Amino acid sequence: MSHSAFARGAAALRLAAALMLAAAAILPARAQQPSQPPSHHLFLNSGGHRALVNDMAFSPDGELLVTASDDKTIRVWDWRAGVTLRILRHQIGDGNEGKVFALAVSPDGGTVAAGGYFGPGIGETPPYGDVRLFDIKTGRITAVLKGLEQAVLDVAFSPDGAFLAAGGDDGFVNVWRRDETAATGWTLHGALDADSWRIRALAFAGGGARLAVATADNGVRLYDMAQGTEIAMPAAEALRDAQLSALAVSPDGTRFATGDDAGQIHLWAAQDGAPVMTLPARGHRIGALAFSGDGARLAASCGYRCEGDYGLAVFSLAEPAAPSMLYPGHDNTVFAAAAAPEGLMASAGGERHEIHVWNPESGEARRVMRGTGAPVTAVGVAGDGGVIAWGTQNPCPGKDACPDTIGALEGEFLLPTPDRGFEAPAPYGDSGATFDRAVVEDGEWALRFAAGGEHRLPNAVLEILRGGTVLHRIENDATNGYLHGAYTLLSDGRTLVTGGSDGTLIAYDRESGGFAGEFTGGHSGAVMAMAEAPAARLLVTGGGDQTVRLWNLDTKGLVASLFASGDEWIMWTPQGYFYSSPNGDSLVGWHVNQGQDKEARYIWARQIRQHLSSPEIVRRAILTGDPAGAARELRGTDSQLDQLLQRKPPEFEARVIETDPPAAEGYVSVEIIGAAEAGADVATFSVLANERRVDEFTPRAVGDGRVVIEVPVAEGENEILISGVNEYGYVTERGVRALAKKTAAEKPKGKLYVVAVGVNDYPHLPSDCGGRSCDLNFPVADASEFVRAVAERSAPLHAQMEALLLVNREALEADDARAGDIMRIVGDERILEPEARSIRDEIVDFLDLPGPDDTTIVFVAGHGINVDEDYYVLPTDARKQDGDRWRRSSLVAWSDIHEAIERAKGRRILLLDTCHAAGAFNAKLEKEAADARIVVLAATAANNTAAELADLGHGAFTWSVLEGIKGGANTGGDGVRILGLSDYVDREVRRLTNERQQPFYHLPRTENFLVARP
Repeated sequence: MSHSAFARGAAALRLAAALMLAAAAILPARAQQPSQPPSHHLFLNSGGHRALVNDMAFSPDGELLVTASDDKTIRVWDWRAGVTLRILRHQIGDGNEGKVFALAVSPDGGTVAAGGYFGPGIGETPPYGDVRLFDIKTGRITAVLKGLEQAVLDVAFSPDGAFLAAGGDDGFVNVWRRDETAATGWTLHGALDADSWRIRALAFAGGGARLAVATADNGVRLYDMAQGTEIAMPAAEALRDAQLSALAVSPDGTRFATGDDAGQIHLWAAQDGAPVMTLPARGHRIGALAFSGDGARLAASCGYRCEGDYGLAVFSLAEPAAPSMLYPGHDNTVFAAAAAPEGLMASAGGERHEIHVWNPESGEARRVMRGTGAPVTAVGVAGDGGVIAWGTQNPCPGKDACPDTIGALEGEFLLPTPDRGFEAPAPYGDSGATFDRAVVEDGEWALRFAAGGEHRLPNAVLEILRGGTVLHRIENDATNGYLHGAYTLLSDGRTLVTGGSDGTLIAYDRESGGFAGEFTGGHSGAVMAMAEAPAARLLVTGGGDQTVRLWNLDTKGLVASLFASGDEWIMWTPQGYFYSSPNGDSLVGWHVNQGQDKEARYIWARQIRQHLSSPEIVRRAILTGDPAGAARELRGTDSQLDQLLQRKPPEFEARVIETDPPAAEGYVSVEIIGAAEAGADVATFSVLANERRVDEFTPRAVGDGRVVIEVPVAEGENEILISGVNEYGYVTERGVRALAKKTAAEKPKGKLYVVAVGVNDYPHLPSDCGGRSCDLNFPVADASEFVRAVAERSAPLHAQMEALLLVNREALEADDARAGDIMRIVGDERILEPEARSIRDEIVDFLDLPGPDDTTIVFVAGHGINVDEDYYVLPTDARKQDGDRWRRSSLVAWSDIHEAIERAKGRRILLLDTCHAAGAFNAKLEKEAADARIVVLAATAANNTAAELADLGHGAFTWSVLEGIKGGANTGGDGVRILGLSDYVDREVRRLTNERQQPFYHLPRTENFLVARP
């Protein structure tokens, strides 16, 4: 059982973090702040563990796998499906506090016992060790067993569940017995003194009659549980000086195996401790041992000095002369292994802390479970700070350390400038930027790593050289991460920065070697890469916590953090404000402590996105290097997050049920549990069925806090999303799937509601668009032609069409033929001037009309701008007060239009041909539309202008939409579908503008529905 921390693709980092834990208890105590709100920690949840997996265990029925990690969580997996069912959370803090080193599942499968560095904080006053008991189904902490002074490194239940043992850094084994009369359900039965400084592993054997204990400094101990006495093991005296690192008990309890730091593996008889056999030495530290389910095989992993060989050796105990196979699935060290059901084995480790379930005979991997992220092992930054880049590949596979080796870059991200907004992450090279990397040589100055420290880690020392002569040696220890994971010379000619395996980031003076400042509040794992942008005074770092961090070199303060994986990403400030892809806010949240004896709460960023989603605050934080100042400027405070996390989002669960009498034909019954207790009214919930907003529904209480609603479904599988909101605007979403057993009766096809806005004329803005008039040439043509095309090609798919057109009438009537057609389609009374009041009032009223079977399309062409955090559409009567200050009463807040679209029932489609130039980038608009599961097609991605093409008489985007609807996107032959239209528009806009304009679109999880018939 190991308690090492995450390391870059180097075993030395893993060992260093393990050593760091041993020294944690002697660090200076942190002052406790009285009367503070509950402490909270930002937590990145990418679907898997983000740090070393220390322990694992299957439930007795073999259905669940439970894993414990240095990322301070316990995950409960449905290993057959490969998904996390729940995360068990507890009190955590900075540094080591909260790391989980050991777990055990009770024989009845209902309880998870967890041990680790569990204390009030890193300080001089113990205890830091206790055992926390979780209900595996609810995640609630049912009891906390105290008594151990130092960190707990292993726990074990006896086979009958009557006893629980725990041991760790104080050298004692505490044993509790089940006692229903005790407040915790357990009573301390006694303590066994292993005459050791550290107990690394323990396990019951012999049906519970024996307890085997592996120590780091006193060999193996065996105890008679009935007598509470030690059983002499004369043959084990040779291991007194060995550092045992792993322990496993055979399924029948008759034997146990030990492994040590030198690679020795021994098997012992549980009854009397007699030696059974010695397996061939592995030549490296044994990271984990596990017997197969039938006891015929023993698997051993590498924990240190692997030299690139990370395969798990599987020994057939009938023929143990050599391993019968090496499981090759992991790409780095492994510290957790267990027997899996169906004759399989399980192990956890490697660069991405993957969990593998595999066949010990064939070596075939049956299931691999991991998160979507990966450690950031390489970073680069453009000299002006305008673009950052990163990579995740191990730059030196098989080596213990290589902090001076520059890794490959894979992705990049444009940062905002005064004239440019954000871009989404793109492949490396997309921007054409040249990237600065870490600097290890600068003229006569140079940096290099060297072995050192008590444990001779290969990069424990950083040497500062001048003219080839070593001036200073900086040796890291427990206070700064034991080793140097990444470092760089800074362009000021005076300073260097180095990062440790615990996230410590420190600046030193080149000349004196003295401390020059610390960057705080950043990485929660090893610092693995860094680079400087001198002109921007920006430092960029990458870490084992899978994030890229941006730092202000002058203040040494954290500016923003980035996580990116696939199509999803999120960037956030230390104050909690974020900018993300449509679903990126489901990757990050806050772990809120509720005390040492109570499970922690977790609040997703998505649940409080209404308060914290702010691309503009993130933008200003990066531009100014002062995220707190950006928050104060736009929100009046930099402590809003503290206030938000003191309240709870609504907590409820949802499931599809059968009712008596059954739901009406074409409907399913969904039971909602716990909403009332969370202060949320089910009647106010938003329900989407297959991305269509469900009409009003009547909740029916059925007792015990349960409420049932009936939701309309289509034939086949249906996806239902239920969103609950409480009085504070905190959101919780629950999704369920239902297979419709009955087909609903034939219904009308529903109406089509179309709103089109086109603004050509801005008479009050004669020189406000780059010194020129803001007038445009084609928005009126765009809007009116869109209505005409939809009436011809889309309306026949519906029972009826109603339209509202807000355009400059004079521009419309300049084309008599077009005007006549539009008046016949829309009706004269629904053609209005696009003034602020008309846009606000008429659209809101019109979008109250659609029902659940209807489809709503909103089209907007014209100018759009950002004012502080808010996005506005510029109506024809928009004006300024003075200078650059807008008269907000003359603008149309996008929030008003968005709320109206979100309230509209049925399917919603939004098309935007508005300018995204410079400060007009409407990132929040697109994010909010995606959150509401509205189909979005927009003319441009960030930082593009929406081109108008005089020869076509339209904007490039609208022309492409029109051509697609008229048949250009009819790729399948049965009509134009939404996926085909999106692809067609994307290709056509790029072609028409020679790649200068790139459309943006967001398609929620939706069927590929028909948009038009040719």
